[in-house]
Amino acid sequence: MLSVEDGQSSTLPQIVVSGNTVHVIWNEDDYGTLYRRSTDGGTNWEPIDSIIPGMVYSSIQAIGSVVYIAGTIGSLGVLRFTKSYNGGNTWQPIIQITKADAWPRIRVITGDTLGLVVSYDNGPAPVCQEVYRVLSYNGGDSWLDSMMISQLDSAGSQHPAMDTDDSGGIHITWYDYKYSPYSWTGDIFFRASRDSGNTWEEIDSLTVMHRAVASDILAEGNNLHLVWEDDRNGFDDNFEIYYRMSTDLGRTWLPEERLTYAPCWSKWPSLACGGGYLHLFWVDLRDDPTNRVGEIYYKRKDLSVSVAERNIKPINSAFDIDVYPNPFKEKAVIRYRIPDTGYMIEDFSIRIFDVLGKEVMFYGSKKEEVGSVKDEGIIIDTKDLPGGVYFVKFGFGDIYEVKKVVRLE
Repeated sequence: MLSVEDGQSSTLPQIVVSGNTVHVIWNEDDYGTLYRRSTDGGTNWEPIDSIIPGMVYSSIQAIGSVVYIAGTIGSLGVLRFTKSYNGGNTWQPIIQITKADAWPRIRVITGDTLGLVVSYDNGPAPVCQEVYRVLSYNGGDSWLDSMMISQLDSAGSQHPAMDTDDSGGIHITWYDYKYSPYSWTGDIFFRASRDSGNTWEEIDSLTVMHRAVASDILAEGNNLHLVWEDDRNGFDDNFEIYYRMSTDLGRTWLPEERLTYAPCWSKWPSLACGGGYLHLFWVDLRDDPTNRVGEIYYKRKDLSVSVAERNIKPINSAFDIDVYPNPFKEKAVIRYRIPDTGYMIEDFSIRIFDVLGKEVMFYGSKKEEVGSVKDEGIIIDTKDLPGGVYFVKFGFGDIYEVKKVVRLE
């Protein structure tokens, strides 16, 4: 336990690692943002330090021995900032940056260039919260005026996330109600700068179901990874985590993928990258759907896979497929929808590839070769496959769809 059992709720933790030093911040009502660090990889922890009294939402970033913290003070509606040059041992005087309501995210863009993203309400009703970015070119000693990233309208833009790539690009996501017929869910929007925030591309909408809320984004090489919580499955507070990937830093995006299948909601996804993996954490109610007590869950994506969604791009076709369950063990069901376009079920083929692109299973175009075709789908026997990631290619000649699946041991 890093906080103290003192009657104060400890909430909104944030963590960052630089070398062997682990930096953790969190919020407590009477104290604001509290800070604690370990200089030996988490084995031993130094005493708790109070950083900014009254701060509720906060964000932390560390590069080498320099640590940056920014957060909002809700009662004042301001964004404040401090930094440490010696790994969190001592802190510079706190400065005020701009107006702010909630959810700041701070990142180092390149060198002494810092970026902050935050949401706040900057006008009278019916104007709602919008998303703003703030830049500093001197390590946070001074900050430029904030710039609106979202679109000014009567629909709220909230919960921004941000990451930076190795070339100085900035990538921001948030959710907005502008296209949504629903009261509390909307779509995930994306905007990028390729030149450290000097110019910005047009806003892009990355979802179309209007049931998305909170998101997180992470840059890794030339790839962007996006996760968000989505309530499309039943419209009964059954939020699930969805994922999209871009292999060209947000210029184009691959199809979305559902990552969680829980009987109750899965929320608040958070991404990290390290050790050759993309790491996902979220809160899930699957173990206690009655009492509504959530737990933290984790899964990861292998970034060393040579054959992935980026290399197998489905052709737009007149049908779609789904593989259930996914992950699966000894059997999987391929469900398909074929409109009245002249295709015959006898004409299809199913090919399964491993992560190296090697074909490991093939089902021919005749029913008897498949073994089990039923109204609910095509049942395939996978007990001879070792556990791992595979790609199912279902198609008619040159027209096909590809689904990524996981075989459990």
